[in-house]
Amino acid sequence: MNCPACGHTNPDAVKFCGECGASLRAESVCASCGAANPPTTKFCHECGAGLGATVSGERAQQAAPLPASFAGGRYAVRRFLGEGGRKRVYLAHDERLARDVAVAIIKTDGLDAQGRARVQREAQAMGK
Repeated sequence: MNCPACGHTNPDAVKFCGECGASLRAESVCASCGAANPPTTKFCHECGAGLGATVSGERAQQAAPLPASFAGGRYAVRRFLGEGGRKRVYLAHDERLARDVAVAIIKTDGLDAQGRARVQREAQAMGK
């Protein structure tokens, strides 16, 4: 492996250049869960979130910072699950009931009264 900093040829198994000390193992850190992945990996080995700029010609999901919890700490966020047009979904642990749950954060900006009522009905149905 050639060092990106100085061009020195190093054995494949080493992590640092023997000539200049530069790191030879750049890692992609997942924005969703913080796990380190090999630099050419497109999806996180730990949580499955997209790591690259493009995947199969489509724009990869841009990961937002992972919140620590919701509802005053009741739901401890474990990882990001996915995103749709109006919501982001997280795997969280309900500290009060001691079980894992999916928490959907619904984007209500730009909704009229009818749209907000529809979102509320959907949330009530999902809660049952």
